Amino acid sequence: MTQGFDCHAHVYARVDEAKGSNYRPLQPAPLDEWQGYLEACSLSGGVLVQPSFLGNDNRELLQILGKLGKNYRGVVQLPKEAGLAQMSELNAAGIVGVRWNLIERRRELPNLDDPLWIDFLDRLKALNWHLELHLEGNRLPELFPALHQHGVTLVIDHLGLPVEADPFADSGFRLLLEAGRGGRTWVKLSAPYRSPVHDLRPHVRALLDELGRERLVWGSDWPWTRHEGKHSYRDTLDWLTGWVSNENDRRYIMEKSPQALFRLGEIT
Repeated sequence: MTQGFDCHAHVYARVDEAKGSNYRPLQPAPLDEWQGYLEACSLSGGVLVQPSFLGNDNRELLQILGKLGKNYRGVVQLPKEAGLAQMSELNAAGIVGVRWNLIERRRELPNLDDPLWIDFLDRLKALNWHLELHLEGNRLPELFPALHQHGVTLVIDHLGLPVEADPFADSGFRLLLEAGRGGRTWVKLSAPYRSPVHDLRPHVRALLDELGRERLVWGSDWPWTRHEGKHSYRDTLDWLTGWVSNENDRRYIMEKSPQALFRLGEIT
């Protein structure tokens, strides 16, 4: 019986710093260590996200994913020139989406007037992949509306990194709430330490009200790069309990929503 999925974790042996990366991890994040946490918490699998410091070199992620079964999926980084044939091969290997890590203002946002990016988004839709967006909440208005209008499925990292304590006073967060009516936007309940807002309970309540539990997933963000050693894996589950008091809602967020979004449990 499925007990839930960790929908945001990173596993890597290499700690090379890719060109353009804004950090290098302190140490490797072994697969067996993450799986030990999953087992200890009665979790069935999860989603591995390409580490930003490795850039578009997804080889290690694919090697790791090849050792795992139908309860695991991956999210890669790709250049806009990636073709449908390459992406179809990745799809067969268990890849279900692409991540844009655009955190920190010095990073230039993709130009959605560029035909290559438009074609890239069309390929995501053709494969039923999602676009995972890691971007500060106060910058979401610069990019989110155009992506939403294009019709691609969006997965927003880390509660959208809100910058205001009142979710309805936060222009970026309001965009996520309004997008709930479209049914193509999902939000990860994860990594509260990456937001300048200390109490995110009002934001989660607003997401439950406007998007519904069907558009929410949970992730540990293990191994918590730049925040290593500040909390335990169990703490990340306790945060979810503090945010979502209803046990049925939590179960749905940890089981049903990930299965629908990431096709977990299906044979690729």
